Amino acid sequence: MLKHIGRVIFKRIAFSLSLFCGVFLLSTQAYSESAFAEPSPVLAIIIDDIGDNRQQGLAAINLPGAISYAFLPHTPYSVELAKLAHSQGKEVMLHAPMENKAGLRLGPGAMTRDLSGSQLKKILHEDFDVIPHAVGMNNHMGSLLTEDREKMQQVMTVMQQRKMFFLDSVTTSKTVAWKVAREYGIPYLVRDVFLDNEPNWQAIHEQFKRALKIAMQQRHAVLIGHPYPETVAYLEKALPVLDQLGIRLVSASELLRQRSQHQLMLAQPSVVDPCDTREGHCAGEPMAARLPAIAE
Repeated sequence: MLKHIGRVIFKRIAFSLSLFCGVFLLSTQAYSESAFAEPSPVLAIIIDDIGDNRQQGLAAINLPGAISYAFLPHTPYSVELAKLAHSQGKEVMLHAPMENKAGLRLGPGAMTRDLSGSQLKKILHEDFDVIPHAVGMNNHMGSLLTEDREKMQQVMTVMQQRKMFFLDSVTTSKTVAWKVAREYGIPYLVRDVFLDNEPNWQAIHEQFKRALKIAMQQRHAVLIGHPYPETVAYLEKALPVLDQLGIRLVSASELLRQRSQHQLMLAQPSVVDPCDTREGHCAGEPMAARLPAIAE
């Protein structure tokens, strides 16, 4: 028994050191350059694609900390799980299906280019109506629709009416979604890293370290993951290490409250790798550089 406990402790220490060493030099540089004038780094984690699988959704919602959860509309467990997340003080978002380039199945509540403006707005309103406690949304797939300025204007009209924030998942390097949100005066965020395009421990570990480095560089980072068992198992180990690194976990809306929109304003993401055809996700990080903060 003692040997087993020793192995568990050793693994936890080794994991913590692995994360710590991955960002130590960068964090030291960031703090020395800022001389504590910059706000402390924060990380927003959004777990989306929730609603089809109850057990996976439950496991994700039970993760510790201020994680945000985005629910697919009209799915078997989205209402139950959204209510549960809200009851635990977690942030609820809509994960709105949008047309992709690969022709992948979108499921109910999808927005496509062949819809009229009134049809698209009606669908989006209905999507919001079936996700209790939603305070914002991000796009599910959408590599085709988020490149369409007219459709994004229709989306943002609904966001304005509902006073919601928008997170651009950046499933295409040509997205105009976040730009249109800015034009409409809607609080918006841009995804920095996808955590689990490859749902295995080592790949997830590398992506998580990448997100931490971005948080150190631009003082915030937005990380999107999914309720895969591998992702949940990894985050159970990784989240407690954030305090040791001086990085705070915040919800998406809390990130918007802490940083002015000027501070969050991002250059157009430059995606290194092409989007895959499995879910429309871009494998490369956008490495969006934060513009200098502008006093309000």
